[in-house]
Amino acid sequence: MRKCRIDHCTTSAAPRRTLCHKHRTRLNRYDDPDFTQWTVADDVDVRLLIEQQRVPKGVTCLERRLVAVGLSERGMSAERVAGVVGVAPRTVHRWRAQHRTQTAA
Repeated sequence: MRKCRIDHCTTSAAPRRTLCHKHRTRLNRYDDPDFTQWTVADDVDVRLLIEQQRVPKGVTCLERRLVAVGLSERGMSAERVAGVVGVAPRTVHRWRAQHRTQTAA
């Protein structure tokens, strides 16, 4: 089996391919094999989205999570935050719990 041609990747590439499935998908979707939506967040955008209480299309996953935590800190219910951010209320509860443990540490 051939290894993926991305330097830090240890996953095997499919036969007759030079990239693993993950990097090939990222390349096709974002034109960048190393792109990930969890590493990019603009603080100004997050603050603005919290103030406006809306999340437009094209927002990264990390920004969506930060907006949800910010709205929760303002006392908004998990159901309302979920409606604004576009996730399930259970996800909001999980993000709140993870945020509490990260800030407590």
